Amino acid sequence: MTFSLRSSLFLGAAITATLTTALSPAEAQSTPETVVVTGSRIPMTSNLTSVSPIQTVTNEQFQVKGATDVADMINDLPQTFVSNTSDFSNTNNPLSGPGGVTTVNLRGLGPTRTLVLVNGRRLGLGDPNSGNPSAAPDLDQIPVPLIERVEVLTGGASSTYGSDAVAGVVNFIMKQDFQGVQVDAQYGANWHHNSNKLARSTIADTIAKKTQGPQSEAPEDVWDGRTIQASLTIGANTADGKGNVTAFVGYRNADPAWMKNRDYSACQINIDYSSALANRSDAAYCAGSPNSNYFQPKTLPAQTVYSIVGSQAVPSPVAGSNPPAFFNSNAYETLSRQDTRFNGAVFAHYDVTDWAKPYAEFEFMDDRSFQQVAPTALFRGANAFSPDGSGNWFVNCDNPLLSASEVTAFCTSQGLGATDTAPLEIGRRNVEGGGRTSDYEHLNFRGVVGLKGDINEAWHYDAFGSYYYVTVDQNNGNYISNQKVNNALQVVSVGGVPTCKSVLTGQDPACVPYNIFTEGGVTPDQINYLKTYGTSRGTLSEEIIELDITGDLGTYGIKSPFASDGVQIALGASNRKDKMTYAGDVAENSNDLIGFGGAVVPIDNYINVTEGYGEIRVPLAQNQIMARDLSIDAGIRFARYTSGHSPTTWKVGLQWAPIDDIRFRTSYDVAIRAPSILETYTPQSVTNTSIVSVDPCASPATATLEQCMRTGVTAAQYGNGTTTNSIGQCPSGQCAILLGGNPELSPEKSKTFSVGMTVTPTMVPGLTASIDYYKIDVYNGIIQGIPINISLNNCLNTGDPKFCGLIHRTSGGTLYGTTVAGGGYIEGTFVNSGYFNNSGLDFQADYQLGLDTFGLEGLGDLGFHLTGTYTMTAKTQTLSTEPTFDCAGLFGNTCGSPLPNWRHHFRVNWDTPWNVNLAVTWRYMGPSEYDANQASQPALYSGSFDAFNNRIPGMNYIDIAATWNVTDQLQLRAGMNNVFDSDPFIISNKITGTGTPNVYNNYDLLGRQVFVAVTAKL
Repeated sequence: MTFSLRSSLFLGAAITATLTTALSPAEAQSTPETVVVTGSRIPMTSNLTSVSPIQTVTNEQFQVKGATDVADMINDLPQTFVSNTSDFSNTNNPLSGPGGVTTVNLRGLGPTRTLVLVNGRRLGLGDPNSGNPSAAPDLDQIPVPLIERVEVLTGGASSTYGSDAVAGVVNFIMKQDFQGVQVDAQYGANWHHNSNKLARSTIADTIAKKTQGPQSEAPEDVWDGRTIQASLTIGANTADGKGNVTAFVGYRNADPAWMKNRDYSACQINIDYSSALANRSDAAYCAGSPNSNYFQPKTLPAQTVYSIVGSQAVPSPVAGSNPPAFFNSNAYETLSRQDTRFNGAVFAHYDVTDWAKPYAEFEFMDDRSFQQVAPTALFRGANAFSPDGSGNWFVNCDNPLLSASEVTAFCTSQGLGATDTAPLEIGRRNVEGGGRTSDYEHLNFRGVVGLKGDINEAWHYDAFGSYYYVTVDQNNGNYISNQKVNNALQVVSVGGVPTCKSVLTGQDPACVPYNIFTEGGVTPDQINYLKTYGTSRGTLSEEIIELDITGDLGTYGIKSPFASDGVQIALGASNRKDKMTYAGDVAENSNDLIGFGGAVVPIDNYINVTEGYGEIRVPLAQNQIMARDLSIDAGIRFARYTSGHSPTTWKVGLQWAPIDDIRFRTSYDVAIRAPSILETYTPQSVTNTSIVSVDPCASPATATLEQCMRTGVTAAQYGNGTTTNSIGQCPSGQCAILLGGNPELSPEKSKTFSVGMTVTPTMVPGLTASIDYYKIDVYNGIIQGIPINISLNNCLNTGDPKFCGLIHRTSGGTLYGTTVAGGGYIEGTFVNSGYFNNSGLDFQADYQLGLDTFGLEGLGDLGFHLTGTYTMTAKTQTLSTEPTFDCAGLFGNTCGSPLPNWRHHFRVNWDTPWNVNLAVTWRYMGPSEYDANQASQPALYSGSFDAFNNRIPGMNYIDIAATWNVTDQLQLRAGMNNVFDSDPFIISNKITGTGTPNVYNNYDLLGRQVFVAVTAKL
């Protein structure tokens, strides 16, 4: 068997479902082959196309890309989008609580609005974690070597598949009739040369100042992220040729890449526009975390901030202190996660008779991932067990670990005596304990058992039951206990030996005093006492029973008098039950882990839905003048959820091929997305967020007393707004938000309209092309609360109780609480208030050309393939009273990751006569502009123009690959992606967000990616 990549590399054969030319009448009669296309349950003859646009990706394209992970290929497509905050990829933000998964997000509408199928059947959620509100199917469980093709359908398909198919459908069709033995192996790595002048000069300036650390220049050349993949596929037909069994086992291991090894991510680079205007040298600077060596007395307002140098309290910052005055978190954080994965699968089918064809599918995955972030700290304002609810840390003034200098700074100068306790806002990094780690293990099982066959000549059935089960076990290491820190800061002298008060009372006999008041004073014994691990476990099961019946009514003479094919219908019913559980251990449930982001929220609930559907295809005219084919499609689905909601979805589509060379198509789909278990039933909890980074009523206040009183501030707390203001500022640029589910949610609804055409001109043999316009509107959209910045600003400016009622301050007036009961947060639970609109144009073109056309006899063929998307609108409206903003072509704090107007892939493939295939791919992402600079959009405009963060230029990436078919049994492959090692464009970390590498992860973050691979068939 040969391994020609000729047609597959440029999708000529692969996209028959979308772009195949209409056959001539003779061919149509002699080729009655039928196929099932994503988006319909009715089999269609191969001369028809899908009513909605479909792009198909073949297994050979994964090979040419060198993709060992599904997401590496799927998230490259022009229709997909990767968000720095809500999506998961191999390079997602390591500060995300969930992790170890990858998701797909079509059109930027979110992964929860993209339905993922395997062989046309729903794939369950991959991350049963109450901390992951955007839980979606995990693409990691799809083994790349077993993929036959992937079909990506644009727009709504709920009438065919049910909930979630709002932005579209990604359908993985797996190999199920494999014969023989095949071994695949691949080795790859990232190869990057660090030469970013802005980043390197900024880091050099930071190193010279000696106030931030740990900090070092990234090495000039880096090899990292080494990846090994190996798999074995075995398949055989039964002796009578009626069945097949295909089995697969695979292994993949990817080493991590670290932010410190890329100059553009070695520190958090902020680019300050006002400083740049003033020609200041620090316009670009490394913005380290102040949670490092920060001590501020809080007895009186507006006190000095100190650092500990030696055993002295010295006004901060101080060069050369340990810990440093500002901490560089990026030195510890992963840019790309470590991952070890085992996959297995078995597909079997056997045709007993025409009416009984049993089949079975089984898939398994065990995936273990590792991510690391900076060491935890006594974070400012983060004491969840603070007795006064302020979040401050308390140290007794007669603590023997305090020097005379520190007693003066923290106690005496504040009017406190030896028997008093000093409230301190402390930001002290646990440098002695090392980086916080997260280990994720996702264990997936999926089984399908079914029976299909022919009832008679006209009617056919397919009945199946499927069971999907996933567990996630998360282990979080190198945290310190909140309660133990409180104990370890309350110390007295017993016979000259510093001793915890809790030891004397018997409350905590194991307590070891925490000496953060002397450089080098923290010992391994102290860390071992404070160190606390957290674990959590989640499970999700999905049970589906479904019956599908298709019928060709043409057998009974039911057809148009102008058509040769009869009316076809599909009918079906299904029941689906999703059940999820998730819980943490005592440390996580009690919010005892400092720096964990809040208490784990347990969940144990389920959703059940019963559905029935019908679909019809009516050929109106065939092989007529100006109507080689004219047909109409329609479908409807009824559903009933345990919540009591009964949404109805439907679709209608029309195809018209006036001549063989051209086909027009249009469709209108009404789809829904029912609220998930997490969105509905997750209990409420408080955590920190950078959505609101500054409390305008905290000291010094930028809002007036009248405005602040609307948000719950008292006149005494506000004082004069500056020197007498007693309200603490949100620490680390993160105020608190109340998150959680909402049982009153209703399904969101979408409407998709598409219209397009495909052409296969006979005067240009080998050319196939299509263009489609799409428009997706989502109403009643489920969003994670009214954006808390909108709630806060509207309350400040209008006093509207609808917004002011969402703001809950602590008794001390702050907005950085840690518990629901204690207040200090803005409500951000799920609500049905969003509207989204996405529209654009999709382009696909294939051209196969023999070089003999130019007189180059015997030199093979050239293939050209273009896939592109032009995004016209990407509108969002969070409330009906708020203005709509359009993020097409923009990025920023509101729009998030860039959504360029134009993105494309263009591949040139040379199929040589020497058993060698060469491919060059040009990937392009168009320019994007900063959303806050858009004066034409009041909902986005900041009121000033930031010229230095204004624009991300268009990015070009060139990939090359070669395939050598050594023999019919042996194939060698090699390639390099991002040949020119193009750096992502640096944008201020204030915009890209905390935990990001100063860039957006929908660009190539790792530099060149090289690989070599072998496929052997036995």
